[in-house]
Order: sequence, then structure tokens, then C-alpha cells
Amino acid sequence: MSLTSTSDSSLLLWLMAALVSLLAAYLFVGWVRRAQVRRGWREVLKPTLLAAAALGVGMASSMVLALSAEALSFPLGYRWVMLPALVLGPIVACIPAAWFLARRQNWWTVGGCGLWLAVVAIAVQTGWILAAGLRPGIHWRFELIAAAGALATVGFIASLWLAYSDASSHGASKILWRVGAAALMVLTLVAGQEVVISSVALLTQVGSIYQRQASSTWLCLVAGALVPTVMAALALDLSLRNRADRHRRSRSDIKLVLPQRRKRRSNYPAR
Repeated sequence: MSLTSTSDSSLLLWLMAALVSLLAAYLFVGWVRRAQVRRGWREVLKPTLLAAAALGVGMASSMVLALSAEALSFPLGYRWVMLPALVLGPIVACIPAAWFLARRQNWWTVGGCGLWLAVVAIAVQTGWILAAGLRPGIHWRFELIAAAGALATVGFIASLWLAYSDASSHGASKILWRVGAAALMVLTLVAGQEVVISSVALLTQVGSIYQRQASSTWLCLVAGALVPTVMAALALDLSLRNRADRHRRSRSDIKLVLPQRRKRRSNYPAR
């Protein structure tokens, strides 16, 4: 494979990782916001689970694509027995953050959930590296892991504050706040995983023990084609739901205003 085609392939995979992260962030922010206006745990449960599933799958898929985007001289593979934990684990781990954000939006909830999501993201990213069984072996640079953790913590807390602050709920600029929150969450995920990848010096590795088990090629097809397609459909559904809710609110506001206007006009004597 030529250097140009390798670079193009790496760039495409990196862009797909960013796209998956963007869709995951949009779905997480949007479904948590819908859960915030629900009453009762049964009504809150569905949007909370959807938000957690989107972010958890996004974390796992983005890391798979980011690892494959590295210009390695050998095919990557992953240990089969670790895949359920690496895919289902982040989904389950994101549920508490989505639940607490749906019930409360004070400063300690945002800070605690941001910290928890940072821990989940770093665990997922390091887990995929361990599942690859790299040879001759990994020598972690723990200062970079700590830097990735600090970056993820600050990024998640800031993005959650932007997403669920008063400014993002009311006013003409609320859409900009929400877009900024999703963009910052994407930057947090992508930058964090790049720092984690750089902490193991992948280019010094010569092989993957599990390259004959879960092939990275098939996983990239799932993470780069199937996952964004499903997420895009879910994002469209979420957008249509939000638009329908705004339309219903505007119609209810008109119904509340019109009787008042008719009453005021009836006070004038007929000519």
C-alpha cells in the first residue's frame, strides 16, 4: 500500500471517529434534555437509557476507528472475550451520569457526572488497547494517561455545563449553547483518545497477538458504517421529536393569548 493511500485511509478513519463522537454527543445531550422534562422514573428511564447507549457505543466505536487510523505495519485484532465488556460496559457505566443529569442540574451534579464520564472514557480507551495484545508489549507513559484524564474531566464538565445551563434552556442563543456543548464533548473524546494512544507508542509495536480473533477490519466496518447510520437515524428522529414539541408549545401559547385579546376587544362599545 502506498504512503498516499495509507494517509488517506487514516484520515478517513479519523474523520469517521469524529463523526461517531459528534452523533453520540448530540444524542446524549438531546435525550438527557428530554428526560429532564419528564415526571416519574418510568418516563425518565427510556430517554436515559437511549442517552447512555448512544454515548457508550460512541466511545467504543470512536476508539476502534482511532486505533485503526494509526499507520501500523501489522493488522490489529482484539480478544473476543473482552468485546462484550468493552461495548456493553460503557453503556452501563453511562447510565448513572444520564440519570443524575436528568433529575438534577446543579453544580455538583454536573461536576460529578463530568468526572465520572471522564473515568469511563479513559477506561474504555485503555481497555481497547489492552484487548489488542500488542507485541512486544506496552510500556505505559502514565503522565500522558494523567494528562488525558485531566483533559477529559475538564472537557466533560465544561460541555455538560454548556448543555444544561440556564442559557442553553432559554433565550435566542440557546441553540448555539447546545451546539457548543456537543462540539466540546466531541473535542474532549477525540483529543483524549489521541493522548491515550500516544501514551503507548504504537509505532514501536510489531504485532497483535489477537489479530486472528476479532479483526479490526470487521470492527471498523461496524463502527464506521453501521453505527453512524443507526445514530444518524436516531438523531433525525430526535430532531423531529424536538420540532414537534416546539410546534405544540407554540400552538398552546397561541390558544392562551387569543381569548385574552377577544376579551379586551369586547370592552369597547359598538359604533
